[in-house]
Amino acid sequence: MISLIPKNTPQMRNALILILASMSISVFSQYSSYYGRYDVNVKSDIDVTGNVNVNKTIKTIDYGALALANAEREKARLEAIKYADQAERHQAIEIASDPIKAFDYGRDNNWEATGKAAQKFGFKRFTWYHKIPHKSLFVKLEGYNYQNISPENVVTELILSGAFNVEGMKDEAKKAQYKEDFELLINDPEAYAKLPEFTVGEFNQEINAFIHSKDINKAKVFGVNGYKGTVIYEDDYEYVIKDNYYASINGVFMQAGVRYKGDKDEITFEDLEGRRYYLRRLCEQIISTSSFTNVK
Repeated sequence: MISLIPKNTPQMRNALILILASMSISVFSQYSSYYGRYDVNVKSDIDVTGNVNVNKTIKTIDYGALALANAEREKARLEAIKYADQAERHQAIEIASDPIKAFDYGRDNNWEATGKAAQKFGFKRFTWYHKIPHKSLFVKLEGYNYQNISPENVVTELILSGAFNVEGMKDEAKKAQYKEDFELLINDPEAYAKLPEFTVGEFNQEINAFIHSKDINKAKVFGVNGYKGTVIYEDDYEYVIKDNYYASINGVFMQAGVRYKGDKDEITFEDLEGRRYYLRRLCEQIISTSSFTNVK
């Protein structure tokens, strides 16, 4: 009888090793190498028509050129919109050139929470203030979450989670579920902001994504000194940069975040980095000036 299983010869073992090696390369190559190379210099220029030309880069980024490109595209988008009056149009064009103007032209919001609304945060009452960014740049989502979508379909989500007094929470199930994390946030927000669950260069099963990079910096969160933990990753569908903001004081922790993301078929990590640089100052101004007062 002729065997259908080939003999295990040295030649076949070598062939099998080559096949497995090529499969490993194929699997790994599905992830972007944008953050894995450091030898490409950035070059950018502005031509006589005023258009900004930005060469694709790997690691070194000309943030100024990317921000200018974002401003020009945002200006073109806003100029195409019909406005009720010239003052509104002028504000929108100002905001496109300098997004921090979306803070200056934004609306003050004060939420005076009592009863069950306050109890969800662990308080009897509080007043939560934050600046709502101007509608030309961000639209409101559920809660105190805001979204901007660039002309290139880079999605920016500003997430104001709030301030939480865990010990005062009435929902025992929720309190028990999150208490371990909350206690770490209260006692050591710096350690939490380091995002220890993510390992650079590895696939994370919890979020089903490959981790490219992470970083930690100091930040002002709801008026309190805290930290910003950044993680950069991709899954099968999207590239993502997430900035997580944490701070704690007197047994209360504050949390906010900004997520920059986009479809891998439409955008690159460079697009995310450019958008992040363009909007970061505005987002951090909103997060740092938000506050909880009249707390009990």
